[in-house]
Amino acid sequence: MGKLDGKVAVVTGAASGNGRGMAVRFAEDGADVVIADLDDAGMEDTARLVRQQERQALTQRCNVAVKADIDALIAATVARFGKVDVVVANAGVSDQDTDCFSMTEEAWDRTIDINLKGVFFTLQAGANQMRKQGPGGRLIAISSIMGEWGAAGAPAYCASKGGVKQLVKSFGMACGPYGITCNAIGPGFIETNMTVRLKEVPAIGEHLANATPVGYIGAPSDVAAVAAFLASDDSRFVNGTTIFPDGGITAGNYSNQMRLANEEMRRQAAG
Repeated sequence: MGKLDGKVAVVTGAASGNGRGMAVRFAEDGADVVIADLDDAGMEDTARLVRQQERQALTQRCNVAVKADIDALIAATVARFGKVDVVVANAGVSDQDTDCFSMTEEAWDRTIDINLKGVFFTLQAGANQMRKQGPGGRLIAISSIMGEWGAAGAPAYCASKGGVKQLVKSFGMACGPYGITCNAIGPGFIETNMTVRLKEVPAIGEHLANATPVGYIGAPSDVAAVAAFLASDDSRFVNGTTIFPDGGITAGNYSNQMRLANEEMRRQAAG
């Protein structure tokens, strides 16, 4: 028996990367999965992987920057499965290649709307449905090591991911009395669509790996393993906190390697 047998999990941004990894891991652990994204082909690929685990999969187009889309996502989940047990607010974008001096209002709003506002309303919709159902439920949001650090080239991203850390504290306090926990995952450098372009430049990939104490960049399965724990009853006393699957990078000061990586990124951007 899997630790999520009989559970229904909703994952936003599940068409690829960490979202796909979590959706498949939940299915491996026994959950039926609702796959939300704007990438139709990617959602179908994730759904196929979920069904290979002999679990049900539902795909739902959802722009998390639009509250009505989030509400429709939860409604569609309840209409299909009758309940929601786990909600993962994973959808996000990166504002890399911007900086504090040149970032536009449009770019700022896009990042904050998806990475912070979208997370808030996803958690809110999930929490309200869980309260209706009775005691119990798991809310998970995706932060980042950049919620701990600053980066001159990603101001809105850092602000949004730091905000997610605070959001789960608020939701954890509000939802705890209903038996609902809310936590965040703060991944380090993981091989996803957001980071693949960095690894394509050997010097950058080497610096990022060297900045991580374990000596390598992580995989979506490393994030999914933490999500599976937070979604299960094993995490019943974990609430309002952030767990960092980052290979130890936030445990110390590896600023020199990060400086070298950032310098290489700037050289590449300059052509």
